Amino acid sequence: MTHPVRHLIEAFRRTLAPFQADEAHAGRFRARQIQAVLRLTPLTMFANALNASIVTATFLGQINPILLMGWALCILYASGVGIEAWLKWRHGKAPESVSPRALSQAAKHAALLGLLWSLVPMFFLPAASLEQQLMLASITVGMLCAGGFALATVPQAALTYVTVLGLGTFIGLLRLDHPLSVELALLLAIYTLIVLGSVLSNARTFGARLVAEADGERQRQLIGLLLRDFEESASDWLWEIDRHGRLTHVSRRMASVFGRDEAALLHQPLLELIANTLDRATTDERQALEGLRRCFAGHEPFRDVLAPVILGGETRWWSLTAKPLLDDAGELAGWRGVGTDVTASLAAQREVTRLAHFDGLTGLANRHRFQEVLAGIEDGSPEHPGQALLLCLDLDNFKTVNDSLGHSFGDGLLRVVAQRLLGRTRRSDLVARLGGDEFAIVREGPVTPEDAEDLAERLIQILSDPCEIDGIRVRVGASIGIAIAPKDGQSGDQLLKNADIALYAAKYEGKGRFRFFDYEMDTRARRRLFLEHELRGALNRGEFHLVFQPQFATDTRAITGCEALLRWVHPRLGPISTQECIAVAEESGQVEAIGNWVIDSAIDTAVHWPESINVSINLSLAQFMDPTLCDRILNKLYTAGLPPHRLELELTESVFLSDQKMAEQQLLTLKGAGIRIALDDFGTGYSSLAYLRNYPFDRLKIDRAFVSEIPHVPEAAAIVRAVIAMANSLHMDTCAEGVENEAQLAHLQQEACHTVQGFLLARPMTAEALKGFLDGHRIASPAPPRRAGTVTPIEAHRQRL
Repeated sequence: MTHPVRHLIEAFRRTLAPFQADEAHAGRFRARQIQAVLRLTPLTMFANALNASIVTATFLGQINPILLMGWALCILYASGVGIEAWLKWRHGKAPESVSPRALSQAAKHAALLGLLWSLVPMFFLPAASLEQQLMLASITVGMLCAGGFALATVPQAALTYVTVLGLGTFIGLLRLDHPLSVELALLLAIYTLIVLGSVLSNARTFGARLVAEADGERQRQLIGLLLRDFEESASDWLWEIDRHGRLTHVSRRMASVFGRDEAALLHQPLLELIANTLDRATTDERQALEGLRRCFAGHEPFRDVLAPVILGGETRWWSLTAKPLLDDAGELAGWRGVGTDVTASLAAQREVTRLAHFDGLTGLANRHRFQEVLAGIEDGSPEHPGQALLLCLDLDNFKTVNDSLGHSFGDGLLRVVAQRLLGRTRRSDLVARLGGDEFAIVREGPVTPEDAEDLAERLIQILSDPCEIDGIRVRVGASIGIAIAPKDGQSGDQLLKNADIALYAAKYEGKGRFRFFDYEMDTRARRRLFLEHELRGALNRGEFHLVFQPQFATDTRAITGCEALLRWVHPRLGPISTQECIAVAEESGQVEAIGNWVIDSAIDTAVHWPESINVSINLSLAQFMDPTLCDRILNKLYTAGLPPHRLELELTESVFLSDQKMAEQQLLTLKGAGIRIALDDFGTGYSSLAYLRNYPFDRLKIDRAFVSEIPHVPEAAAIVRAVIAMANSLHMDTCAEGVENEAQLAHLQQEACHTVQGFLLARPMTAEALKGFLDGHRIASPAPPRRAGTVTPIEAHRQRL
């Protein structure tokens, strides 16, 4: 088996396994997958039986009754198998771990159902009337979508079911004698792929949840083990009672714990001894005592049951473990057990819990506890979603205060803010510090916008009052973003995201304000506002990086160069499209700094490539019109030691529409240094042929809009042919973008296009990945530069020009 095939098979297996775990955990995870499917089995099997009955009744007089009834019985049999599995799970003890065979059986059962239902569109649909076709289409699509999502936690079963049923329906639509049968089949294929993608996404989410729960359980077990070691190192005591609960054996250690003689405790009712100490016990303590009574009444062994005892004015907690004593007739004769004072270990456990859920500086809930509460909002049903209010709060002048007065003063200020927040919220509200000067407040239950507005105004007012710390008075203030569930999001993540958007809108409008999240707001403007704010620090935070897409000689497939592409990965939003990033940077005046970073990083990276590999860098309009651009590029080439002919700058036609004279001067200066110039996206803009005659381009880049349609669209093929011929006549190279299949590459080879780039040959990759890629692929032979191969100071270039 070849290396790529092994990688492909391994990737497919990882896709079907929504989690990575050792076999012990994997068995439990598989059991959870099966259980999630079984919960919906009665509903899905009922739907199968109901729909099968409808189809049978509809076609009873049209299709061979033996075949029709046989099909219906098969559906009922498959439904019965599913119900039988559900009943075993419902009335029996659910297995904690299952083997991969259980998933395979689920996939087989799903394949059987998918195959049976695929017969309906394949054989019933072509023979049906228009009304019957509409009914069958509704049933089939409903079964496809519902079955896919019901089986989503077992991706093998879901993918098998959706694929089989989707393929059968696709064939059935193609067999229709209808002018739109092909279009309908293609639409079905698209919807099927969407369902498959959704299944994989849901499966990964479910798998990530299982892994997270397992990690949490492992941590809890570790803490429990530490506590267990502590308990075992303490002194225990033995005790024994008769069937009436009276002590028949009292150890010396037990008597010392009670502070009484052994003889005084003998024949005393144990539960009454404990209850007599709880005259002023709390509700929790009395509930614990009732739990112990139930254990004695149950006649079953119990372990580590907590019981409170107040001795010397201090509440002590005992952990009691016991088993029943039986007489010769098998009747209960009493109990024998061991007791342990676990007061210290319980206090340690509570402290561990506190540290895990609360901020050490302010005493507020931390981000972990905050995320737990947010997750609880999702527990509501779709008909009755969880209701909650979320306020995200950011201090306005904290950074200035912290930097000028020191971190110790800043910590004191945060503690004051925390106390003020607690003083203006309910005891049932969750007040959390998310980090730095970011806070959040969650109020669960029905909340009106008026309630939220009142709370936000009170918080802004109290936080705008001066704070005095160590004799120094400062004023900070706060901005607040508000989101209300379920209106602004039914999941905790969505609610937090929308509250953040509202917070940034509030900060943009001015300090000391609050804003509600509003779906009526212009989504694009809101996103631009957020990105503009985040973009200002993205460069310093290291959120940008470059990827490089190799370019290949069409005839030899040797690598001739690489295009540098900017990538911005935001810590919350994830990858941001380069087009959107550059647009926001240009509007906010940040494109020069980002563009300079791209140039510097690309040149520094290209220096380490083979001499025959060029680097291409895209320039925006605002960047190209910067009067210092040429000086900066030439000085960077000189400093880095990169020959100028190895640098190619890609421009679009828009650079010639503002100041043609300046554009021409920029081009001449760069060309005079030996730098290559490429006209990007040729044919998609204004496409004036005068540009090709008047400006010194080295290469034309054919836009992917034309490449994607060759060779099947004659008009696109003709345009590509004309561009290549024109470029050859003007002694320019050509590069086709977006080559994604062999047919496109073969057509471009036939038309004598010089270079190509696209996913067919290589995707964009990091500099580290590119190094290995270059080592494993053919490199073009070095070409003689059009000018000198080294860069001299810029003053020398100007003298020559």
